[in-house]
Amino acid sequence: MQNEPWEELDLRAASAIRLCLAKNVLANVQNLSSAKELWERLEGLYQAKDISNRLLLKEQFHNLRMDEGTKISDHLSTLNNIVSELESIKVEIDDEDKALRLIWSLPPSYVHLKPVLMYGKEKLNFEEVATKIISEERRMKSDENTSSSSMLLTRSGTNGKKIHAKNLPCWKCGRCGHLKRNCPVLLFPNSGIKSFGSIF
Repeated sequence: MQNEPWEELDLRAASAIRLCLAKNVLANVQNLSSAKELWERLEGLYQAKDISNRLLLKEQFHNLRMDEGTKISDHLSTLNNIVSELESIKVEIDDEDKALRLIWSLPPSYVHLKPVLMYGKEKLNFEEVATKIISEERRMKSDENTSSSSMLLTRSGTNGKKIHAKNLPCWKCGRCGHLKRNCPVLLFPNSGIKSFGSIF
């Protein structure tokens, strides 16, 4: 290949690399022009295979903890990024070790799930563990939504104190203890339950 087409291809490759870099990374490679130079600088900065980098990544892996309120998807992304960086410097992480790290990194709200995931199994599979944790997160969120929707409605009275719905009359039948949307007169119109003193 002649020099001119080669230089054009090299320029395109370097531009493609630059487009994939974050602003803080670009600052480290701004004076480099060829794709080879860019690649070597990036490899030297972010794929260093020295002992300090290896130990730092291993420490991040073993000390990984998930904070309460963090989405499982975000936590999995963090774990997978650490594992990918370790694998890029030729440190292999066993699938079972990865699954165990995920289980041990869960917050206290998942403490009931840990024995279920770990015991009685001959071998742990990361994908299986991750799927069960995601399902549990959905179940817990669904339970939260159900409990919050079933909580008694409160409103502030004229004196600033809270009045609970159990003390308020239903707007359909006039009885206390339920809201209009849960009124048996509306839910079971043929049951013979009659409303008395209905507000609406």
